Amino acid sequence: MGDSTARPKSSTLKVNKNCPPDQEINILLLGQTGVGKTTFINSLANYLANSTFDEAIHDEMQVIIPTSIHFTDSETFEEKTIYISDKKSHEKVNDNGQSCTQQCRSFVFPFGERNLRLIDTPGMGDTRGSQQDNENLFEILTYISYYEHLNGICIFLKPNEERLTILFRLFIKQILYYLHASVAENITFVLTNARSTFYMPGSSNKLLQVLIKEYRDKHNQEIPFSKSNTFLLDNETFRYLALYNDGIQINDEQIQIYKKSWDYTIKEYERLITYICQCPLHAVANTLSLNSAEQLIKKLSRPIAETIRLIQQNIQLANEYKQNLPKKTTNAAHQLLQNIINIVPFARPSMICISKKCLQIVDVNNEKKVIYKKVCQKDCYLDGVIQETITDPRIEKSKVIDNQTGKSLKFIDYY
Repeated sequence: MGDSTARPKSSTLKVNKNCPPDQEINILLLGQTGVGKTTFINSLANYLANSTFDEAIHDEMQVIIPTSIHFTDSETFEEKTIYISDKKSHEKVNDNGQSCTQQCRSFVFPFGERNLRLIDTPGMGDTRGSQQDNENLFEILTYISYYEHLNGICIFLKPNEERLTILFRLFIKQILYYLHASVAENITFVLTNARSTFYMPGSSNKLLQVLIKEYRDKHNQEIPFSKSNTFLLDNETFRYLALYNDGIQINDEQIQIYKKSWDYTIKEYERLITYICQCPLHAVANTLSLNSAEQLIKKLSRPIAETIRLIQQNIQLANEYKQNLPKKTTNAAHQLLQNIINIVPFARPSMICISKKCLQIVDVNNEKKVIYKKVCQKDCYLDGVIQETITDPRIEKSKVIDNQTGKSLKFIDYY
């Protein structure tokens, strides 16, 4: 990307196998669907493989994530869709030619003697609603737990946003809530399609200032927002490379525009990565500690609520029987009926199947209660599994589950 970056002799980008984990550059990418995270990753691959625009034209195009673009013929106005690379299971291409990430995934590039890891995430502000956003949030927090540190977090926006959707604002507030406060030093803002606003923040500038002020007033925590941690990119060159490789002719005037876009954007990429490398490492363990504490509190909420409910029910029963007791009965205390709850928590995470041999449904005060008669697998430590859930796909990693059939190796019932 620059003279200081060691480049491979060919266009093949090979990671540095000898790079220790603590020297890797880990960058988390966050943004709405369609904001340009996929193009950002694909463009970076071409910037790393080629020093100049002319080199990129004559070199093999780097496509890390399958995507598509639309092109309208200037003479016939006929629209054509160009599909780039093969589609993969984790990636879908929607009708607008936008790549929709379905789950978190890392893309690793060589960067000098180090490795640069971009962690792509599902789009925030999901149109399927807040429940899907919550699932995406849990997916992100679970995924980054596999890494010891983050060097940077890039929040992607378009520079000319007139308003931030409610789902987007909510997701930003949630992700900042779950991340440790120290992560504020690692946050950067990446504005895509910047040529449309003459490489200036545009109307998104005021929206970001409002969002940051709301966060500061509520949490008494400052998130830096200035030219030093704001980067304006325009990856139209990737679009041109796709057209060029498909044999579509572009006039010289447009080619010069693409070339200027390349020259400007590659400098912004260098400035972005340089800035992130200078940030203090954010220890992911700090974030995990906060989330573990919250999970513990959530685990306690259910038995506490159940205990309070039964206490109130016992008080009501006691009052009812007190009214019905004979006035002159001297030994009536034993006639007071009370429900007693005895909660015995598991010492370690355990897994229980839905076989009748393992659990029983009984009626207690006209309510259905589950009685666990036995434990199918003790010490069941599985990453990312939500407590007290049924058919969590991560359960398939358990040693008592047949990966082919999804059935228990001990019983005939599904988990």
